[in-house]
Amino acid sequence: MAAWLQHWLDGRSRLRARTRVSYQEHIDRFLIPHLGEAVVEELTPARVQRAFEGIAEHVTPRGERVAGATVQRVRATLRAALNTAVRERLLPSNPANGLRLESGQSARPVVWTEQAVADWRSSGVRPAVAVWTVEQTRAFLDHVSQDRLYALFHLAVMTGLRRGEVVGLRWADVDLERGTVRVVRQLQAQRGAGLVEAAPKSAASRRTLMVDHATVGVLRRHRWRQQQEAQDHGRVWDRGGYVFTAAGGGVLAPERLSRLFRKVNTSSGLPPVRLHDLRHGAATLALAAGVELKVVQAMLGHASIVLTADTYSSVLPQLAREAAERTALLVLRDAGRVRRQVRGRGGRRGLTLVPPGTHRGPTTGKSQPVHSQVRL
Repeated sequence: MAAWLQHWLDGRSRLRARTRVSYQEHIDRFLIPHLGEAVVEELTPARVQRAFEGIAEHVTPRGERVAGATVQRVRATLRAALNTAVRERLLPSNPANGLRLESGQSARPVVWTEQAVADWRSSGVRPAVAVWTVEQTRAFLDHVSQDRLYALFHLAVMTGLRRGEVVGLRWADVDLERGTVRVVRQLQAQRGAGLVEAAPKSAASRRTLMVDHATVGVLRRHRWRQQQEAQDHGRVWDRGGYVFTAAGGGVLAPERLSRLFRKVNTSSGLPPVRLHDLRHGAATLALAAGVELKVVQAMLGHASIVLTADTYSSVLPQLAREAAERTALLVLRDAGRVRRQVRGRGGRRGLTLVPPGTHRGPTTGKSQPVHSQVRL
């Protein structure tokens, strides 16, 4: 199996670099230790099941069991490799199908409410994915307002750009007159190649974002300061045209950006979030502001609105509460008047429909048209 897995991966010439790295990690870290000595032609579902029971017991460098979602991704890698073995008639069927594994659902974002912060401070245990409230987000932006990368943090908070996307932005992708930012590339670290430019994560990730006037102003000031830095450094400055750079003008690596963010997060005194959680925060804040789910999907570059809804619709409980109150107002705002009309007609009980065009508003008392369809 060890030889087959590597043969299969080497033959996948059209893989994205990031995907290849993930497959290689799955093979080296999980599959070879548990299945590397097995003979491909003798592989059975029971053998694969035992292997994944062992994989599920792996411990991460943080001392935690490997996440169920990771186990599911490893299974997907093995299944793809064995599908090729089936096509080449090394196996009659794929023994990685039908395994009994944990659901592997990704962790849902949790808002840092006062209760969540108190629980974290008392136990030291933080949610896997957490987002700041509006007030906490504002406090963070105030804290980093004098940082040379303030514009980067501001843009990430407002648009939800991935870290590879934000460090891969060039000034040619930014139109400050129209207030647009085009996402056409991302920077990735690759083994043996260093930092390389790659296409966005998916076709949906190649997108154009509209930014507000305040963000345009932030970007204008950032460009002016960057020009001043370039003049101070002279020929040493790397003129690659990136919007956000290291202090000397060089390319800003995504992992270095994550370390910088952790540092400023700690110094701010705010509850901890990951750099990627700013993306989740941008989505939840947009939903709280009443932005339609389809717009949030386009902002994030999700291929499916189902993914957006599944990830974010339960983040802010007050959204569900407000939706319930609006629905109740729509249905019940004239319930008392309708009951009075029914009782006034000889005390008969039953359903009386208010004719279209005669429905009175809840506060004005004036007749307002009623339509058979209501857009929610």
